[in-house]
Amino acid sequence: MEHLDITGKSIVEANRALRSLISDHDQVIIDNPHSSHNLGTALKGYGKVTINGSTGYFTGGFLAGPTLDILGNTGWYTGDNMSAGEIIISKNTGSNCGPSMMGGTILVRGNSGSRVGFAMKGGNLIVCGDVGRWAGYMTMGGRIIVLGKMGPVIGESMYRGIIHTADPDVEEKLGNNVSVVPIADDEKKEVSALFEKYQIDHPVDSLKSVIPLKTGRKKYTIFNPTHKVRPKNV
Repeated sequence: MEHLDITGKSIVEANRALRSLISDHDQVIIDNPHSSHNLGTALKGYGKVTINGSTGYFTGGFLAGPTLDILGNTGWYTGDNMSAGEIIISKNTGSNCGPSMMGGTILVRGNSGSRVGFAMKGGNLIVCGDVGRWAGYMTMGGRIIVLGKMGPVIGESMYRGIIHTADPDVEEKLGNNVSVVPIADDEKKEVSALFEKYQIDHPVDSLKSVIPLKTGRKKYTIFNPTHKVRPKNV
């Protein structure tokens, strides 16, 4: 286990040092994060990074493998474009958590702001508390789970993906072109597995699912060619 104190370091220096340490060690602890923006961006590989404190904007952006365990709050755009790994926030996040994420898991133990999961394409985004308006706006895939209250305009312009919510007033807060349906049996199993892994004590049967009105329960495909390319003549 290695410690990294980023006091006095620029964010470029801090991230460079972090990438070097995580490539050689299973666990790295960051001390004195000072709510820095862009901390932990573009990390690849494996290992766990524990951040002792709060961070600013774009925490864990483009994450591709490691686990970020943040013992505090994060600012806007947490996990922007992440493709793999985990981001676990012990407190709250700002708005636009998990924008355009393609894989991995973000877990927010507290509350999150507006536009949770904006344009996300894959992965899991779990908020144990409340979220603001426009949750799931323009999602193209993935799973959002909200166990607290949700703001208005839920799922506006969803293409694909799904939102599981425990908000009893979800029907009154929907955006355009989405509907509320009971959670399916296979979805219960998947959500239960997530709850068990992250030690979340909440009844899965209390959840409802918000899905796109036209496309329904369909997963996002990043690339699905409709024709075969002819090989060149040799």
